Amino acid sequence: MWKLQALVVQLLLLGSLLSTYFQPTQLPGLVPQKTMSELGFKAPADRLVVFLIDGLSGITFLADNGSNVPDLRDLYRQHGRMAISHSTAPTMTRTGHIAIFGGLHEDPSAALVYYNYNPLHFDTVFNRSRTTIGWVHRYVNSFFKNLPHGGAPLRFTLFSEGSTGRLKCDTFVYRKVAEYLSNTENVQELRNTKPVVLFLYLPDMDIVGHRYTMQKPQYYQKLMHTQRGVRHTYELIERVFNDGRTSYLMTADHGQTIYGYHGQGSALETETPLLLWGAGVKRSADNSSGIFPTRQNIAQMDQIQLASLMSALIGLPPPMNNLGVIPEGYLDVSAPYEAMALHLNALQILEQAKILIRRHESAVFYEWLPFFWELDLEKIANYSAKVKALMEEGKPELAIKASRNMAKLAQECIGYYTDYYKFPLLVATTASFFIWSVCMLLQLTRLSMEEKEHREGYLKWPTLIAILLGIMALTVVVLQNVPLITGFYLLLPVGLFIMALAERGDQGNLINVPIAHLAFIMIPAGLLVLMVFTYQHLAVLYTALVCLHNRRAFRKPSIKFFVWLSMVVLMGGGLYLQQNPKKKFDVLSIQNNYLLHMGMLLALVRPVFLGHHHEPPVWIFNTITLMLGAYGAYQFEANTPVWNYVKATCWSFLVYAFLSIRYFSDKLPTAKGRLQLITLNMITLICLLSTSWGALLIQILVTEFVFGLELYEESKQVKDDGKVVADKEEEEEEQEEIAVEEELSYNPEGYLKQSYRYAFAILMYFYVAFVAAGHWVYGFQFVPTTARLFYSHISMALSGSFIILKIGLPAVIVIATLYALVPFARHNSRSIITCMLLISNVMSMYFCYFVGNEGSWWSLRRSLDKLMVCNVVTVILLACSCLAKFFLRNTTMGKDNTCLTEKEDKSVRLTSSDENCSA
Repeated sequence: MWKLQALVVQLLLLGSLLSTYFQPTQLPGLVPQKTMSELGFKAPADRLVVFLIDGLSGITFLADNGSNVPDLRDLYRQHGRMAISHSTAPTMTRTGHIAIFGGLHEDPSAALVYYNYNPLHFDTVFNRSRTTIGWVHRYVNSFFKNLPHGGAPLRFTLFSEGSTGRLKCDTFVYRKVAEYLSNTENVQELRNTKPVVLFLYLPDMDIVGHRYTMQKPQYYQKLMHTQRGVRHTYELIERVFNDGRTSYLMTADHGQTIYGYHGQGSALETETPLLLWGAGVKRSADNSSGIFPTRQNIAQMDQIQLASLMSALIGLPPPMNNLGVIPEGYLDVSAPYEAMALHLNALQILEQAKILIRRHESAVFYEWLPFFWELDLEKIANYSAKVKALMEEGKPELAIKASRNMAKLAQECIGYYTDYYKFPLLVATTASFFIWSVCMLLQLTRLSMEEKEHREGYLKWPTLIAILLGIMALTVVVLQNVPLITGFYLLLPVGLFIMALAERGDQGNLINVPIAHLAFIMIPAGLLVLMVFTYQHLAVLYTALVCLHNRRAFRKPSIKFFVWLSMVVLMGGGLYLQQNPKKKFDVLSIQNNYLLHMGMLLALVRPVFLGHHHEPPVWIFNTITLMLGAYGAYQFEANTPVWNYVKATCWSFLVYAFLSIRYFSDKLPTAKGRLQLITLNMITLICLLSTSWGALLIQILVTEFVFGLELYEESKQVKDDGKVVADKEEEEEEQEEIAVEEELSYNPEGYLKQSYRYAFAILMYFYVAFVAAGHWVYGFQFVPTTARLFYSHISMALSGSFIILKIGLPAVIVIATLYALVPFARHNSRSIITCMLLISNVMSMYFCYFVGNEGSWWSLRRSLDKLMVCNVVTVILLACSCLAKFFLRNTTMGKDNTCLTEKEDKSVRLTSSDENCSA
């Protein structure tokens, strides 16, 4: 029951953290504004053609007086207007498309899915137009295909680099546009349908930048080809329609660095070119001389302003979620038309502000709480009347000014209320972590007492008063009309406080040795934060701690000691190379399947070398599975389909690996014998899920851990001719350690020391295995090929499940080893897991204050991944602890257990009735 309680609370704490930084910002209940034709205005253009060159930087576009884009330079001089469009980090294809066509920056909640799909629906220029025809990459199509389209589905022709040929995507698009316009029926449809959006997505510049970088001539050769295609397609469209009713826009979703990267916030990545020409576009005065503008004297605008500008050109209202304002001086239209277009733009942004204002003003206590005083519902109502009066008086210039001012106020108002609960949520989250930690410390105190206390429970006056205060706080939150999820997490500290009061001992004892608790929690948490996440020196931490733990084994080394030490060195070196991939030696650069095959061979050789005894069916099934898995890995590396026989065998072994442990339970009554079967099955599974040398490192780690535990016990008593040989000082030290370990039930501080010691060991070995397997928080993207031997096609759900399985299997082995070989860990699993949660939660709280929901893609990913890893670790380890106990159920610590001392019971049985489960 206590594990379920801990799991639920940990998940709630994770939800509180994510709710603080990643609340959805898109508002429900929005409706589109009227079109310009419905208001009696004729749009300057019937068609809008958008050329989107993926990855083209504005600096590259403007360089050398436009010599990189001579055809587009001529268009600018003859017809166009140019500007720099500023995107925002993370500079990615998806975020750029949403900003350009939706008029909004990507919702922060999309960061939780790494911007891979839409967590929420949003409106775009495509949805507002009656007809949208495009030629787009399949990846780009995924941004828009599931959005509501208002009864006019998007008509996109899809392609990928594999279907068009290497660096031939742009050529494919130009050819398909020409084929489409060569059909008379298609052209007639476009003439009769107004307005129309034609979207040409041109990805080759992004691809060539990643592949060759800007420093290679291939980049500029491709740029010359792409920009020439834009010019030829423009001339084709003009010949086909020849009515002067088409507007053209050329831009990019993001730029890229000279090395072909994007995602952060440098000028090369955020500054994209914008070239406008055609119907309704006002030419700038500075292009009459024919001089190409420079970066210093060119006009600037925000990328989200393009959606409202494109909408105004073809007479549409801006997308409903748009937050951009039509830029000044780009429309070649009458003053009344521009005034009405800006009025629709302002009304559309004000509609979003009104929803937030109404939500706030509908609360009972809003007058006593902060609010955005510069804008309210009365001012919004007066604005519409004011614009109407100015238009009737023939003063469109004043109406334009009023609309711009009101739109700016609406933007500020939306930003204010969007982050309204961010600070209260952060305070509530901090309080929740602190109170939950106090609750666990109270539990630890009761567990460490010689005479176990009972928990006070909920039917006591302090707890009942806290419950009453919680009901009052709930009433206030409801009356304040706080959003449901936000209100829940604001009240979470109250619920945890009630739980903490109920956890007090019935004799009134509070937290014992608080200073010791503080040291036992903060020092391990600090070491893990510094060495695992900040400086990436996990190899140093691991090597130093395991050597320090077995320091007495250095005094009288044995063969087992040198074997163990060699494994420590190998493991430390492997961790160093995994965290510093640029420093890998050539010898480690051999093909991944060779390294994997070595790991699979070691999985069979290792138990033979260690003298493990298994039933013949165990050897047969593991051997056949590893052999077929090795062949399947070879097939995958050779780009040939993996045999269905291989997949069937892998799935069968996945079931067998868990069920066989219970099936052989009668034949394996001792914990050590059961542990050997657990280790063999879990390592075979790890090999099937590995893609490189991670399987080798995991096996070295597991073997080192077992040898380290055995050496630690053996080093206490060194035997010579059957008698203990030790000097007086060593004997006193040994006796002191034995007293701490074997009589902990009479020493609360020693009990806590041992609990934190094993909790820290579990956490450290988890992170070591995590890194050794090839996963790292700075690149928390796991290759879907993790489960390549189980299924053929990419499936996010299956892939994610197998990834979690791969992460958890080493932890199952480590925890099972402790439960099988260490009597203290076997008896006090609850205390150890509680200490582990305390350490992890301190790490989570540290990273909580450094999470960002905007800015550089890599900075966002790093901050979010660190937070997610620290929280998910606790959930995984809770599950691994339950699984390890299930595997070792009804086992005894028999005479073959080298970690058992003489004073301990030789027949201690691990069952579900462990006193820790009911404490």
